[in-house]
Amino acid sequence: MKIKALSVSGYEVIKEAFGLSDLAAKVCAAKSLNQAQITELLSNSEMIDPFCAQGMSEVIQRITQAREAKEKVLICGDYDADGICATAILYDALSRYGITCGFYIPNRFKEGYGLHRSTVDLAKQKEYSLLITVDNGVKAFEALNQCTKLGIDTIVSDHHTMDQPVPCTHLLHSHTMGEQFDNLCGAGIALMISRALLGEIKEHVVLAAVAAIGDVMPLWKETRKIVKQGIAYLKAGICQSIQALSNDNKWDERTIAFQVVPKLNATGRLADLANANNTVKFLLMNRKADILLFAQQIDALNQKRRTMSGKMTEFARTLVNPNDAFLMLQHEDFHEGLLGIIAAKLCEEYHKPAMVFSQAGEEIKGSIRSNHMIDLRSFFSDCPISLIAYGGHAAAAGISLHQKDYPAFYEYVQKKMKTASVTDEIIQEAIPCLIEECELAAVHELEALAPFGEQFSKPLFLIENYSVKEMKSLTNGKHVKWESLENIDALYFNAKDVYAKYQNETRLTFLGSLSVNEFRNIKKVNIIVDEIASPNTNIDIEAESVSLI
Repeated sequence: MKIKALSVSGYEVIKEAFGLSDLAAKVCAAKSLNQAQITELLSNSEMIDPFCAQGMSEVIQRITQAREAKEKVLICGDYDADGICATAILYDALSRYGITCGFYIPNRFKEGYGLHRSTVDLAKQKEYSLLITVDNGVKAFEALNQCTKLGIDTIVSDHHTMDQPVPCTHLLHSHTMGEQFDNLCGAGIALMISRALLGEIKEHVVLAAVAAIGDVMPLWKETRKIVKQGIAYLKAGICQSIQALSNDNKWDERTIAFQVVPKLNATGRLADLANANNTVKFLLMNRKADILLFAQQIDALNQKRRTMSGKMTEFARTLVNPNDAFLMLQHEDFHEGLLGIIAAKLCEEYHKPAMVFSQAGEEIKGSIRSNHMIDLRSFFSDCPISLIAYGGHAAAAGISLHQKDYPAFYEYVQKKMKTASVTDEIIQEAIPCLIEECELAAVHELEALAPFGEQFSKPLFLIENYSVKEMKSLTNGKHVKWESLENIDALYFNAKDVYAKYQNETRLTFLGSLSVNEFRNIKKVNIIVDEIASPNTNIDIEAESVSLI
């Protein structure tokens, strides 16, 4: 692994301008934040008026018309955490607004993603006259045209890429609503509709925050405000359904990402064992006993998902050809809902892009992960094989093709990888600092820069000049702990052979994150160590940059 020490040029100016500690100022400098961005990070400003969003007034007028005319409204969502949360937000908002409405999330395996013509036909039979999509819709041309044919008005609310004009009555899209809204996920847009109808509902903010983290949205603009406020509401005990999905009361973006989101996603991934529509009902529950019972069921399902994905990963390792430039494998026993998890595991372990397929008759469906080693949005642009479906993002995508075409497709992918621009070297970017800068108040101040996430990751530090007072081996050598002369503890988890290697060192340089640990009402700074920078470690020093202040 290579460590890249980021430039912190100009941090003194930032420190003076914003009254920050050396540590926080270095974070802002290393991430090349300008004055407006730093102001946004430190701001506690409220979300802007939802009617500032282009298209919102027309949407609210149509919804109000539906209420006055006593129309039935159908909400059509998606089976991931974003789609489930968006559906719950909008259903609750419309119900509070006095509208008779229903909702529907398709089965991942039987129907697949998005709005389908069969759903439209059923909506007509049940006398729905207005259909609203959340977290989908911009590519549902056949279904939307069927709505027009049957006289059903449509409101499409979505944040996915639009390739062409959407044939709907009204459109709310994050990229057309206005610059401040362009990072919103599906639930974020649903929240804006809710706020336009009713004002702020705290539970809706929480659900939108969970969805934004689950969909890995850039944490800037309105999305930052949503996530920041949502976490504050969770800390205050708001939204009992989400509260019940956590194993502890330490609410931050990490808790949401690793404890809540996987459980919500499990109901969509294992659509043969669960129904995502019931998860929407769970998010809308009020009785504590019902919430706790359903939360236990979701947790059990997620545990099953973890067990299944673990076994599936082990089996996948036996099928991998490590000599492939692009890892590709398929098997009839692979569970379709877990393909993305397995592809991500293989990609991480082998440091190569990975594509994992399940077999379903003459068609195979797959998930692709690249960890940004290649750009999946363009990699298949010249593919000579006819693909049934393909779509996704730069680092993750879904794909399906005919089984008979797989051998030719395999050869095409491996050949193209020989000429593709691949970034496979593991580079850890870190912010250089001295141990004396890691004071308790300064580390506390870092929390003011939270939440951390996409496009503003949690800072990783290259901490120099750590003076070792004592080194301890923990859990029979599994973990290591250092105590410093500065009264700062450093913890290295799963650190086999580290104790023997460094037990005689008196000064160390750590690559790791900083946190505050409280034990028996005593607070202390902790370094959570990722790596120890030895004299042989390859460390690049980034060139000095011009201050952006």
